[in-house]
Amino acid sequence: MTSAYSINRLTVVADAARSARVRVRLIGELDCDETERVCSAVAGAIERWAPAHVALDATGLTFLDSAGIRALLECRELAERAGAGLSVEGVSPIVHQVLSITELLDHLGVTVTAPTEVL
Repeated sequence: MTSAYSINRLTVVADAARSARVRVRLIGELDCDETERVCSAVAGAIERWAPAHVALDATGLTFLDSAGIRALLECRELAERAGAGLSVEGVSPIVHQVLSITELLDHLGVTVTAPTEVL
């Protein structure tokens, strides 16, 4: 089952390939205009599938600002309240840099990272 929410700058796709794990793909820019969309998608996926783990696939995430960081933290809180784990997977070098600078790599469970580059 797949649920998709899309606008010009960010696409959010939630799917439950396995009942114990939900993957939410973030494609585009995660900024203040998109935080509610991401949190709603994660909350909806948790409510619909009651997974043990939520994986935020950030492979296609091209931009992340402070509001986007807050949205990721809110998603983690949503998962924790539901008794699920959360990880952010496949981050690009720029997203990795932002999460590294803010010391959130471990807190957000970044598990798969593209090679980092010094920008």
